[in-house]
This record gives sequence, C-alpha cells and structure tokens, in this order.
Amino acid sequence: MASYPHKDGIDIVFGAGGGKGPGEIGAYKALLELGVPIRSITGVSVGNLIAAMATNGMTPDQMADETRRGLNQRNDPALLLKTLTPCDPVSFMVGGPIDMTVPMREMVERLGLKPNNRLQIVACDILTHEPFLFSGENYDLATAMTASCALPSVLRPVWHHGPNQSGDSRLRLLVDGAVYHYNPVDFCQEPAIVFTFRAATEAPRGEDIQSPLDLYFHWREQYLPIAGHRRYVDPVKNVVVEIGLANIAGLNFTASLKHFDEMVEEGYQTTMRIVGEAIKAGRVPSTLVSAD
Repeated sequence: MASYPHKDGIDIVFGAGGGKGPGEIGAYKALLELGVPIRSITGVSVGNLIAAMATNGMTPDQMADETRRGLNQRNDPALLLKTLTPCDPVSFMVGGPIDMTVPMREMVERLGLKPNNRLQIVACDILTHEPFLFSGENYDLATAMTASCALPSVLRPVWHHGPNQSGDSRLRLLVDGAVYHYNPVDFCQEPAIVFTFRAATEAPRGEDIQSPLDLYFHWREQYLPIAGHRRYVDPVKNVVVEIGLANIAGLNFTASLKHFDEMVEEGYQTTMRIVGEAIKAGRVPSTLVSAD
C-alpha cells in the first residue's frame, strides 16, 4: 500500500447543502471510526457549522443534538424577532430582512465555540465574487459563520472589513460561500476528502411538502440553484464523497427534520465505504492502518 504524502493528516471539506447538513454529521462519525487523522476542516455554509463544532471537540451525538435543536426552533416566533434587525438598503436588497447574526452568536456562546487553527470558514464577497477565508484564531467566529451561511435572497449578508489571505484589507459584502463554490478545495493540501451534497434530482415525497415555499425551493434546487452550479471537484486529485438524499432540497427544512436520522445514516454508510476504500488504496491516512 502506498503511503500518504502528508505527515500531519488530511484536510477535509464539508460543503454547502442547507438542511442536508445532517449527512455531514454521519460522515464525520465515519471519519472518527476509520481513524482518519484530520489536519484541518474547511466549512462552507451549513458545512461551516459542522466544521466549527467538530474542531471544537464536539462528538457526533452532540452535533446531532444541536442540529436537531436548531431545526426544531426554525419556526419559533422568538427566534424570528431576533433576526429582524435594522439594516442598510444594499444588505436588504441582497438578502432580505432575516439576519442570523444574533442567533448565531447565541449558539457560539452557548456551545463555547472558538476559532482555532484546524478550522477554515469560506464566505464569498458578492461584490467581486471572490472567496474570503476566515482562518486562525483572531476573528469573530459568529460573524464568520453567519457570513458563510448568508444565502442571497434568503438570509442577509454581512459587511466585513478585514484582511484576506494576501493581506488585502477592504470593506466586503460577504454571502454564502457556495456562491463562490459549494466545495472549495482552494485552501487545502491535495489530496483532501471533500464531502459534497447531491443536488435534488428527484421529485419530493408528498408528505415532505408542507407549504408552497417548500415546493418552490425544491424546484429552484433542481433547475435554478440560488447559489449557482459550481460543485465540481477533481476526483483524481481528491477523495470526493457525494452524500445526501436526492429527493430532499437543502432549503426544505421540514423534510430535513423528518428525515434527519436517515440523512445521518446515509452520510455515515457512504463515507465508510468510499473513505474505507481510499484508505486501502493509500490515498487517505488512518491511525488504524500501517503505512508500510
């Protein structure tokens, strides 16, 4: 078996997928069981929530409990009131009235989440369509997480003034990292393990459609994705793991809660199979397998 080229572990990318995020919890559980040493985790949109929890030492069960908690609260009037904050006309036009900064900050404080050197969060400057990376230990985690999840026309963007990786410091309007790419490997050493969600390609189950909005978002994901179509990752250079149920759209959170356990299990089983094969081929390191 060939030895893995990097001695300090492998980089992971948890991609964007909205309510399909539970699948990445199952994927992370599989990585732990397979003994994969993780160098860093890059998170985009919902993937940044999973990445932040994982790099702060939360177990898959704890991550699942917190994610269920968030899905259960999505229609809470008190939560809605926290999101209706004043904003400038540009932010309103790009994202609308819903601002997740306060709920995100409350979650970060409640869980004790902190920036760390294993965590990378990707957002997108909608003014230039360039990626913006939050990394290291000296940034506001709640701001980064809010920005990376701020899907245009659904959630309000974040104005941010700070240096990017090249030191360029200017005012940016940050939105969901998926607008740049659903699964960016730009900031990883290759090969990386990249978790990408299947786009909805099948009709939804009738019982999962609770409102016309659910049907609208399902249609948008199938035919006109709000964040665009940039999903491709080179499977030769990287280990690409495609997860997710083909009949559940990322913005149908009613279906997400109902099929939560099913998505976790599918992510787990798919990862065990694909990453397990990659370990045998020497493409992925494992503390459970000799490199000789």
